[in-house]
Amino acid sequence: MKQQYNDFGNWIRKQFSFRVQKIAIDAGFTCPNRDGRIGTGGCIFCDNRTFNPSYCIRNKTIAQQLEDGKQFFARKYPEMKFLAYFQAYTNTYASVEKLRNMYEEALKIDEVVGLVIGTRPDCVDSSLLDYLEELNRKTFLIVEYGIESCNDKTLRFINRGHDFACSKRAIELQPNGVSKLEGI
Repeated sequence: MKQQYNDFGNWIRKQFSFRVQKIAIDAGFTCPNRDGRIGTGGCIFCDNRTFNPSYCIRNKTIAQQLEDGKQFFARKYPEMKFLAYFQAYTNTYASVEKLRNMYEEALKIDEVVGLVIGTRPDCVDSSLLDYLEELNRKTFLIVEYGIESCNDKTLRFINRGHDFACSKRAIELQPNGVSKLEGI
């Protein structure tokens, strides 16, 4: 029987034999719903200033932000390890080569044991998934799809810039462009 978890905290504690803490990073990304590719102004709820911690400053390198984040959390649990959390805006909105450089920079930092990458469903394709599959063979990896609603009317209201069909395609997409549902 598969074990059930009630929340992320319980689940993540089962993944590691030690405590882990996400350290937020602002890697300088934007979003297709902010830069004019599909819209401007972003979603009605998007204001990264409201959830970026003080150590998370865009003009610092990824390594500097992680080191500052480690210092910020050092008093909490000295034996803690960390997950580099690419949180601000759309953290797959760049070429795979650029993403590779950013993610690998984070993984070179001592005590960083994995990545958490926040993105939008319209910023994922099979070449990115090929790279993420390769990366996941080497490290712990979570990709957070910002699927804000299954209701197209709500998605229009919040100015999301895509419909639920886009989210469904992203969920079903596999590395090498194969859909999970093909061949069933």
